[in-house]
Amino acid sequence: MLHKNNQRGFTFIEMITAITIFAFLMIMATGIFQSVVEGQRQAVNAQDVQESIRYAIEVMSKEIRTAQGDHDGSTCIPAAPASFKTYNTNETYVDGSQGITEGDELYFRNKDDQCVTYRLNGGQLEITRDGVALPITPDEVTVSNLEFTAVNDPAGAFHYLQGRVTIRMDVEATGGKEMDKQRMTVQTTVSSRFYE
Repeated sequence: MLHKNNQRGFTFIEMITAITIFAFLMIMATGIFQSVVEGQRQAVNAQDVQESIRYAIEVMSKEIRTAQGDHDGSTCIPAAPASFKTYNTNETYVDGSQGITEGDELYFRNKDDQCVTYRLNGGQLEITRDGVALPITPDEVTVSNLEFTAVNDPAGAFHYLQGRVTIRMDVEATGGKEMDKQRMTVQTTVSSRFYE
């Protein structure tokens, strides 16, 4: 009796084709996985930057909102450009008759009668209260541009004008790959709660 063996193996061409298809699928899966990981890393960096800046803006907003309206912010700096009731900046007038100034530093007296300064120092947002300086942004975030626009009611001339400060800053995450760095511009306006 003859027994026929019906077992059949793969041919060399079939094996090469199977390996090629498997390699192609693995390359596609690896590329998709890498894109997902990079997207997640960018999202986490963006969230970190947003949380850090949200904290810094909240700190500044609380203090700016409750600044003393009956004190002259210019008494907190030497050779102040003008005398305003609430806020002062260190640089230029946009419209002196309306009490509008711009600068990269903001000066005022807070509710505890302390001189307060917000400024940029080496890429970090810094607060100074009565001569004691502390950073309010972490090392992982760099602030590259900081601008304040202060609007005041000079000498009570305009009873309808409420003191306010517009804060604008350009921020980015530091460290990591260049493609993972998140850059954004943040702007907010904070109005005084002091009413005469």
